[in-house]
Amino acid sequence: MIFSEAYPMIKRSVTLVAGFAFVIGGLIVTPLPIPLGLIMVIFGLSLLIPSLPVLRRWLQLLRMRYPKVSARLRHIHPHLPAFARRVVDDTEPDESQRDADNK
Repeated sequence: MIFSEAYPMIKRSVTLVAGFAFVIGGLIVTPLPIPLGLIMVIFGLSLLIPSLPVLRRWLQLLRMRYPKVSARLRHIHPHLPAFARRVVDDTEPDESQRDADNK
């Protein structure tokens, strides 16, 4: 009974730790000649975005600030693995946010 009440908190904690571990590990591995570091960072972000709305909003702001990068992400979206597509979908800037920022 107690475990069923604590399960969501334990699951969120494990997800956060794993997500941060993948992001930090990916940043450390990024200088290697193979693109494993980038894959690890994207996988870590895909774990963190559902749990941290602040991170989602920050990535949306980055995509609004760099529209060429955002357009490129939308272009390659169909060819990405499912976890990376979820990151692109979750961080897609809203049209209303773009309009408000441009005024």
